[in-house]
Amino acid sequence: MNKHSRKRAPICFKRWKRTPWAAFASMGKIIKIGVLCVTYSLLVMKSQPLLGQSAAKNGKDTLRDLEELIISTERPTPFQPLVRVIAVIQQQEIERAAVRNLPDLLRYLQGTDLRSRGGEGVQADLSILGGTFDQTMVMINGINFTDPQTGHHSLNIPVEISQIERVEILQGPGAWSEGSVAYAGAINIITKRPKKISAGASVSGGSYGFFKGEANLGFASPGRWQVSGIGGGGYSSSDGYTANTDFSILNLYTNVSFVRKSGSREHTITLQAGYQHKAFGANSFYTIAYPEQFEETRLFLSSLQYQYQSGRWQIKTSAYQRRFFDRFELFRYEAPSWYTGHNYHQNDIAGINVQAAYKWGRMGTSIAGAEYRFEHIFSTVLGDAISAAGTEGENESDLRQVPFEDGKFFTKAKSRHTPGVYIKHIVQLEKWRLTGGLHLSNSYNSAAGVPAAGSVSGSYGTRLYAGISAAYKITPYLEANGWANNSFRNPTFTDLYYKSPTQTGNTGLKPEEAVAAQMGLKLTKINFRASLSGFYRYGYRIIDWTRTSGSDQWQAGNVTNIASAGGEVNLTYFSTTAEHKGSKCASLINSAGISYAYLTVSKESGNLHSLYATDFLRHKASAFVDHKIISKLSARWDVSFQKRDGTYLGPGNAETSYKPFALVDVRLLWSAKKYKISVEATNLFNTNYLYIGNLPQPGRWIKAGLSISL
Repeated sequence: MNKHSRKRAPICFKRWKRTPWAAFASMGKIIKIGVLCVTYSLLVMKSQPLLGQSAAKNGKDTLRDLEELIISTERPTPFQPLVRVIAVIQQQEIERAAVRNLPDLLRYLQGTDLRSRGGEGVQADLSILGGTFDQTMVMINGINFTDPQTGHHSLNIPVEISQIERVEILQGPGAWSEGSVAYAGAINIITKRPKKISAGASVSGGSYGFFKGEANLGFASPGRWQVSGIGGGGYSSSDGYTANTDFSILNLYTNVSFVRKSGSREHTITLQAGYQHKAFGANSFYTIAYPEQFEETRLFLSSLQYQYQSGRWQIKTSAYQRRFFDRFELFRYEAPSWYTGHNYHQNDIAGINVQAAYKWGRMGTSIAGAEYRFEHIFSTVLGDAISAAGTEGENESDLRQVPFEDGKFFTKAKSRHTPGVYIKHIVQLEKWRLTGGLHLSNSYNSAAGVPAAGSVSGSYGTRLYAGISAAYKITPYLEANGWANNSFRNPTFTDLYYKSPTQTGNTGLKPEEAVAAQMGLKLTKINFRASLSGFYRYGYRIIDWTRTSGSDQWQAGNVTNIASAGGEVNLTYFSTTAEHKGSKCASLINSAGISYAYLTVSKESGNLHSLYATDFLRHKASAFVDHKIISKLSARWDVSFQKRDGTYLGPGNAETSYKPFALVDVRLLWSAKKYKISVEATNLFNTNYLYIGNLPQPGRWIKAGLSISL
């Protein structure tokens, strides 16, 4: 630069989001990057708000708001899915919401149908885009931990919400994070990665004898290997909001990362592990005929990931496992003489994935990978008979003892193997972002242990699945996007084998398949977000449990073809000036939003009643406002409305339609530097409502808590 040229004041960027890089050149100023905050999930690149700062002539700093910036990099981005992240709950929203468990937190997300059986995350079913709970993939940091026994257990996650950085919702089947295909959608729970040493603890209590305590330690250390992670957990319990709804839940979780950088090369090793123990009264959970049900579960999970990155290459491998124990008691107290005993289950999943990504420059990024997933169950009711326990002459050594129980043995077993290969390609042009991919998969069953005569085994066949997605930047702030995919889901072990006085599985079930597409518009400004979308899905050979009118007998089968269509609209406002102390334009509103989702479903199953597939949420509307009251005191209000289609068998086996309902939750929060005090009330107006037939939900529930951070 000529020494006689007029010196230009630098602009310091503390955060950024998306908009063309050309924004820098258009300012005609020297740009100095101060703090560059770039975060990305295992599924899609994310972004943070951008604040521009320049020095005024009077020496005082002035704030300049700029729109989003697209981050350009020579490194490949293999974590971009075929379906983009549609909804995200960030850490700040998590901390301010009137919830203290993960399942209830998911109720706040657009496009979701969260149906609780008990309070405080005891058990809940999550559906996306009108799918069923068995059609939703559940991931932690991109690892697929979906339960193969039943989707009822997929949300048994040993992570406290104080350990969560954000939760992402992906709509549609193209969520191929590690080669796995999601039928209707997926959630991805991203845990915190501390950048410094920290510690925190909280305690809370409230109605129905509720108690909860949590403690977490975050650590980070520099060196040849940069080490960071979080470890801790929580315990909660309650006497229950009605008879036989008491519970106790213990969660323990840790996530540790090791990063070594040497020039352009980077090695990353990530380990996560968790344990959960639940014991809870399951009042009428699975049948109203026997309300004194009880369930106890234990879960162990872990994963190990290694990633190597250098120049245009990125290579990633991961291995994971999950073991889940379940004891279900149809009679918690006194059992009738015909009752033969409790149900015991142990299901395991294990898998490995290897993928490589190469960035070709303007031609985009190619990703190729292979995955192998193993699913297995030992049970007293699910699977093929190992041997006839108790029969004279049988070798008891063939049986496997039930863990944590004396004198109990598993009598049935089943295993499933799913190898697959996949390839994707991502192209980022000036205004276009295009993604396409193929996934080849083959699932086959095999009996385990010493199979008895009549065991079921065989292959579901090799299938090819494909998907495309596209996004076009109409203006710097307005984007049009869409996707189309086909997908599948294998039947769960419960679908295949479960048998009770009111339910009968079907060992002849085939995988269900679907073709789906979605189109939408997304508007993104500094403090305003808006989106509009519509989708259509046609599912064939849908796995469902059906019954005839007036009967309480449910039968699993590939009996339903379903066409689902719907749309969503969302508007959200975030205050960007309220963060700046002393700002004259600081807003009393921290954030506010409104959303509405509509769904319609048509079936081809005659006059049969559906237990899950056509029992759907037709209307879902929600609104929230987070506002200041005085000084450090703020409040968040959440209002929701639901209207569900479908019926259930009420008293006297009468067909009963679901009634619409509205709920109001509120949380008051006093925020200081080292501590926070909160008081919250869920179901403020004590509304009577149902998510699932014959299972009344808690009335007004008041809690108060204190959290301390160091």
